[in-house]
Amino acid sequence: MATVSEALSIALDHHIAGRVAEAETLYGRILEAIPGHPGASHLMGLLLAQTGRAAAALPHLNAAVAGDPASPTYHLNRGKVQDALGRTAGAAASWLATLRLQPDHAEAAERLAPALRVLAETAFDSGALASAAALYERVLALDPQNLPAAFDGAMAAKGLGRLHEAARLAEIAARLDPTLLRARMAEAEARRALGQTERAIAALRPAVALDPAQGGCWASLCLLRNELGQRGAAVVAGRRAVLAAPADTGLLVRLAAAQQIAEKPRPALAVARRGLSIDPASAELHLALGAALDAVHALEAAGRALDRAGRLRPGDAAVLAEHGRLCERAGLAERAAALLQWALAARPDDGDSWVALGRAALRRGDAAWAGRCARWALRLVPGLPSGLLLAGEVREEQGADREALALYDRAIAAAPGIGTGFSRRAMLLLRRAVGDVPPPRQPSGKRRLSVSTLGHAGRFGNQLLQYGCLRVCAERNGMELETPEWIGRLLYGLDDPLPGQPLPSLHEEDCGVPALLDGRALVNADGHDVVGYFCGDTAPLAPHRARFRALFTPVGAVAERAAAALDGMRARGRTLVAIHLRRGDFGRNDRFWIAPEGWYLDWLAETWPTLDRPVLYLATDAPELAERFARYRPVLAGDLGAPLPGAEFFTDHWILSRAEHVAVSNSSFSVTAALLNPALRAALRPDRERARLVPFDPWNGPVLLP
Repeated sequence: MATVSEALSIALDHHIAGRVAEAETLYGRILEAIPGHPGASHLMGLLLAQTGRAAAALPHLNAAVAGDPASPTYHLNRGKVQDALGRTAGAAASWLATLRLQPDHAEAAERLAPALRVLAETAFDSGALASAAALYERVLALDPQNLPAAFDGAMAAKGLGRLHEAARLAEIAARLDPTLLRARMAEAEARRALGQTERAIAALRPAVALDPAQGGCWASLCLLRNELGQRGAAVVAGRRAVLAAPADTGLLVRLAAAQQIAEKPRPALAVARRGLSIDPASAELHLALGAALDAVHALEAAGRALDRAGRLRPGDAAVLAEHGRLCERAGLAERAAALLQWALAARPDDGDSWVALGRAALRRGDAAWAGRCARWALRLVPGLPSGLLLAGEVREEQGADREALALYDRAIAAAPGIGTGFSRRAMLLLRRAVGDVPPPRQPSGKRRLSVSTLGHAGRFGNQLLQYGCLRVCAERNGMELETPEWIGRLLYGLDDPLPGQPLPSLHEEDCGVPALLDGRALVNADGHDVVGYFCGDTAPLAPHRARFRALFTPVGAVAERAAAALDGMRARGRTLVAIHLRRGDFGRNDRFWIAPEGWYLDWLAETWPTLDRPVLYLATDAPELAERFARYRPVLAGDLGAPLPGAEFFTDHWILSRAEHVAVSNSSFSVTAALLNPALRAALRPDRERARLVPFDPWNGPVLLP
């Protein structure tokens, strides 16, 4: 009688030779004699599976594994049968067991990866994201080139809020398939949420290179560029998004927002109107239209647009907040307070709305409530510039000047380009330094022209341009200019009447300044509050340069300081050369750019030897730069006496306005000094295109270069 081993060998010979009936009979007899025999169970299971009887095969393979759990082959083949029966989880478990017993088992690894991926997809589809994420990671450990596992793993990680993991896996997916735009966008989205803005942009660059018509990528780039303060680049990206999908009103809303941030309200206005021609019932587009109209100070039209947005989307916090802030700026304190309270009931974390509510309270004389609003805004957004300004105004109103100054200083440090903090600090300190100044004149009864934003829209140079242009316009047309309290009253003894009843707002581009300067008053300029920075072409103002200069003549103690500073310079040489290097609030975005000191040094090296006993004055908010100019022994403001409290910049501006040779920054500060300079022989400005200083006529060209 044959032994079990001999019988099993004979059966296997039949099996290999294709005599499956004989083999099955012998396997069966062995198992009758020795139930659960591992070898016979394994071979019987294989035979049944090979002859289309997988369901019958599985119990035999289970028995084989139970009889000899240390056999990698038994686990491997059981997994194959389980997989054929659709039992993917069991198959994966069998193949994992194979790999535990034999880690280098190639077939088990090859079969396990797709099985795990199927399990991961099932888990993902059922919402079991944690299980899916773990399974995708195991797939990638087995098969690092598995693109679906990398991308789907990124999606699972994103759903779990595991942003670092999502970014890493999306980056892997993009590397495995550089044409997979969804992977690039997923990585960018995760990195943006992590605050990794530059890496998010880097993820999107290849995507738009591969498919320039991919509107979604351009739209994301628009947001990211704005977050980096790259306003011009953000607008370009927004335009590319709209070009890719011209009828997508969501992209038009985003482009309008980018243009608003870039201080291009008129293009934003055009974009919003274009969007409304496509979808007149879009609340978002009416909101964008209202914001753009507000930015060009068409306040009545802005109010109508925001009313429409509110009707389309009643109770929308964004619409209520924008409308409330508009009403506050228009002086409608009660209406503003009502709208802002509704907005804050829906979104109590909106710091800007708390500030606007506080300003409305301050307009009504309720400093205590305004102070509470400021504190709440600053708790929500520590360091919020508008919150610091409101808090400073409240403390100033309450007589706490020292605290107010500290708050204004913090606001200036946080947002040096905002004129309000600069102006309020300057006036608070200057009043102490220069004493009494002439009180504002009483209104004469002439036609009114107002500039109520003077002191808020821009800093010193902008304020001189705003006041000077509009004062000349008013005089040329028999009107009277009204101004709020501003630094010019203290420095130059200007005594214009304070603003009377609010006038309709009008942007400088809409009021026809060149015609006004010619004495041709336009109907729509009379009786308006004109708003703008007045940094355009100075040529229309040139015929009135004498009057413009006369307006800005220092008075009293300021005049004495100015004379002493100029005498100090004249005592050092015969030819005054002045350079302006603005740093503190420049270089933060692509609009306010910094020219290298090397451009100025190149000009000095060429010009200095040709001058008669030259002396160099360096006007700068970064005195450490004087070391670069050491060979010319530059004079700084501090060398000419103590600074004027609140107007520490005044000596710089004054010497720039009296030097024979002036090299400006791309800044209204030094350009206005050049405009006021009666002794000017040569004026130069930085030019980015030519990468050097170039001669310019301050009375014939734009105040700022792009």
